[in-house]
Amino acid sequence: MLIRFANIIALLALPSASCTTTQSVSSAEAACVVATARVTAQRRLPTSHVAFCDDVSEADSLAGYYVMALRAHCLEELCGSTNMGWFAVQRASGEVFEVDDVADWKLGRRVPDVR
Repeated sequence: MLIRFANIIALLALPSASCTTTQSVSSAEAACVVATARVTAQRRLPTSHVAFCDDVSEADSLAGYYVMALRAHCLEELCGSTNMGWFAVQRASGEVFEVDDVADWKLGRRVPDVR
């Protein structure tokens, strides 16, 4: 719960999403906030739809990126997968990409900033 609260605070601290400039990302937590904002905006969901980011360790991740799965809340008694997809946030620019192939971390299309 504390991590979720920290993510919400970080979202409020982000510059206006309508701005097209990008900013570097320096932590997995910040990458989670950026990916959550982009993906939920694209899918027209509230940011609260994301329960947490399932981060890949830096050693196992794609060089220059924070890689994570976004996990949704389970609202049922029994849930299957809550995985909303795998995403990579570029450290240098903060750009978010879908991950097409988790076996070799092949990047897919860029997730646009639609807000």
